[in-house]
Amino acid sequence: MRVPVLVLVFLISACGPKTMDARLRDAERMADRASGHLDRAEKAAIQLEPRDMERALDDAKDELRQKDIELYPESQMHFDRFKELAARLPQVKAEREKRDLELRLNAARDKIVPRVQAMLEAQEAVPASAPTRALIDALENKAKAVKDAVDDELDLFVKDADFAAWARSQRNKVDKALESVARGRKGVAFLEGPVVAWKEGLALELEAKSRKDLGDKETALRDARTKLSACDRTAKPFDEDKLTGGTGFQMPTGKPQTPAQLSATCQADVKRVEAQWKKVLASVEQEKAKKKALAAKEEKARAKRKKK
Repeated sequence: MRVPVLVLVFLISACGPKTMDARLRDAERMADRASGHLDRAEKAAIQLEPRDMERALDDAKDELRQKDIELYPESQMHFDRFKELAARLPQVKAEREKRDLELRLNAARDKIVPRVQAMLEAQEAVPASAPTRALIDALENKAKAVKDAVDDELDLFVKDADFAAWARSQRNKVDKALESVARGRKGVAFLEGPVVAWKEGLALELEAKSRKDLGDKETALRDARTKLSACDRTAKPFDEDKLTGGTGFQMPTGKPQTPAQLSATCQADVKRVEAQWKKVLASVEQEKAKKKALAAKEEKARAKRKKK
């Protein structure tokens, strides 16, 4: 507060000119230091640095609480400035928190968005009718990357409702991607199971046609029948599974087929191959019978020669 001139004169009279001059000089130095601290506080307020502002205000307060600073004619101006800046401190803290939160939100989005984009591209790259292990593994890894990125920012959910809603929508995309992963893995199992058995069965049937030895032909057809029967048997569970039942999968040859259609195809192939196998088997048995009869005849001839 400003000290009246008459009071200053009285103090000078009572204390002596030299002592009062010294106190006045000290008061001026204190006021200068306080002014510097207040300048620091104001700069920190502009830069939204509440900690620096608080430290500067504490330093200014230490100067302003000195008794002799009231001897400085413009000390009241420093007191008023201190009060004004101290009153601004909560607002500066709030603005800094808001800015820091916005920076965190932007950083979180910058981390999540590219991962979501990569996940969606991986999801698009998986053909429903011809999934592969490599594509499914890639999609699963990218979906987990999105999930981890969102889970890292769970504390932001309670700080910003808009971000929470947006982040949940990204997690929903993850859930759909993981559903695609589950469906894809079932598809891979179908393609690597009954479809492969069907392909191998047809290959053995074709191989049987090229074999001249009846025994080799019969073996190939018997193995073909086994493979085709396995195709029919293992395809049925995929028809009952909601993830694969209605999907038409790419076949090694011909049009796409659902599990039910492949089961029916393999049943028809089994009947055809089994008919061929029975014919060849009958020929094999006839050949065996002929060989047996011939061997018996030769044995009888040897016995007759031996008796003579």
